[in-house]
Amino acid sequence: MTEDLRRELTAARREAGVWENRFRALLDRTPVPTAICTGDGTVLELNPALATLLGVSPAQAAGLPVTDMLRPKVVSDFEQMNERLRTRRRNHETLTVVWSGGTGELTVQAIRGDVFRGLLLTLAPSVSSAPAAPDLTDREFEVLRLVAAGATSAEAAEELGLTPDGVNYHLTRLTALLNARNRTALVARAYTLGLLDPTSWPPR
Repeated sequence: MTEDLRRELTAARREAGVWENRFRALLDRTPVPTAICTGDGTVLELNPALATLLGVSPAQAAGLPVTDMLRPKVVSDFEQMNERLRTRRRNHETLTVVWSGGTGELTVQAIRGDVFRGLLLTLAPSVSSAPAAPDLTDREFEVLRLVAAGATSAEAAEELGLTPDGVNYHLTRLTALLNARNRTALVARAYTLGLLDPTSWPPR
């Protein structure tokens, strides 16, 4: 391999890494419960919104068949969907699935490209499956809104007239109240519960 080719390959890998990191950040922040799977349904990535809904961590889900967590309500529908996607008769399918916390509509989109072939899954829980949103105080909601917009504890504190420790106190209460492990999961959970409007930016 020539030196020029080696440099080009290194630059291409670096650029691919940048885009992969951007994609993961976007996946983590999207309020829509989403997963990326291989063509056979093995989970590669699970965003916090879907992980929270299923009661697992993204790390626990990685490498598992998605059917271990989301079961088709009608098994024959799942088999027919697989066949249509495999033979490229359809690019996306929707089917009803069940899990320990409820039911919903799963949209499966085939991803086809030179680099990766797999499945993009998005889940829309039925209204009866969605857990009830807890009541938040005005101050808790303001902290949540600012964190969802990307504010640090110091930035939120300055805007709300609190100390950073005061903001962190509210964040600790919010993560416990919404059963979230960290800020990213907290924001995803807030969108899933309808506490924040997914159509609005900045969050409200």
